[in-house]
Amino acid sequence: PYQFQKTIESYVEKRLGSTFGPPGGRKMTVFIDDINLPEINVWGDQVTNEIVRQTMGMHGFYSLEKPGEFTTIVDVQFVAAMGQPGGGRNDIPSRLKRQFCVFNCTLPSDANIDKIFRVVGEGHYSTKRGFTLDVRNLVKKLIPLTRELWQTTRSKLLPTPAKFHYVFSLRDMSRIWQGMVGTLSTVIDSESVLMVLWKHECSRVFSDRLVSVQDKDWFDTTLLEMVEDKLGPNYRTMAEPCPAFVDFMRDAPEPTG
Repeated sequence: PYQFQKTIESYVEKRLGSTFGPPGGRKMTVFIDDINLPEINVWGDQVTNEIVRQTMGMHGFYSLEKPGEFTTIVDVQFVAAMGQPGGGRNDIPSRLKRQFCVFNCTLPSDANIDKIFRVVGEGHYSTKRGFTLDVRNLVKKLIPLTRELWQTTRSKLLPTPAKFHYVFSLRDMSRIWQGMVGTLSTVIDSESVLMVLWKHECSRVFSDRLVSVQDKDWFDTTLLEMVEDKLGPNYRTMAEPCPAFVDFMRDAPEPTG
């Protein structure tokens, strides 16, 4: 609470009497990320969020230097973000929630997710960059397969108090394709190399987060089974090796601009 109030005070200046606002007569937007993060005390309160609620509801807070003196804050609006409650994530008090206009952002549809990463994947693995036809065709199949693996993983490996970090979002899909597009056609010259690269990136993003041998074994088995089911047994054989892919052993590209 102290740090929140001090942060707000550092961005406002005196307007009139005990009224403070952003400098220059401007308006200010305060963004609070993970607003549900504060710990709930024994009385069921989130102490930090109580000062947020007071600032929004009463348009100010009591001075820390002069007890009893109320400081009015004007021309400030609040925007906050939080994950869905559950799986170790708290909810925020209703008294605070009513201060906001709430928007629930749902996940895109399967078709939209595939379209997003199709632009990324097929944009990199193109004829202009020298990739072979077999590699380009396989990338088209890996795009929906990656999404299905992500969906299976997040539905099977749910967060618990002991595994609260088992939260797999679209950001993880982006990390996979971020690794997939940092490649050269001289390295990814066949389907087999592309398959082990894809397995490597999925394992680094998903499997490295898992904390038990059982979960890691489940992921490795599921990945190979999905490859065999969607692509065929030949591709499963290609995906069985586990080589490591790195990019620090080659020179960095020349800066352009």
